[in-house]
Amino acid sequence: MSPETAWMMHTIEIPIPDELLALIDQRARGAGVEREEYIRSVLSRDVKAGASLTEVLAPFRADVAASGISDEELETLFARARDDSHRERRAERQ
Repeated sequence: MSPETAWMMHTIEIPIPDELLALIDQRARGAGVEREEYIRSVLSRDVKAGASLTEVLAPFRADVAASGISDEELETLFARARDDSHRERRAERQ
């Protein structure tokens, strides 16, 4: 950590069960870093990561639920779209 960014650091205190702390320490040792650095890297990776698949699909799932379409109808729509896509790719290669 550079001296320029050190002033931007904050400390938080949260309760962590002993079992979880032991796992954190084990992972930190495996990564060859101190506990704090390991926790910081895990938080950073999670927070900076893009939206999860669940988050990305949430609006679609809500639309499907609101539409009243059955699972079978949805499966048929996807199968048709997949088949159409395969046909189009085969046609482009010819």
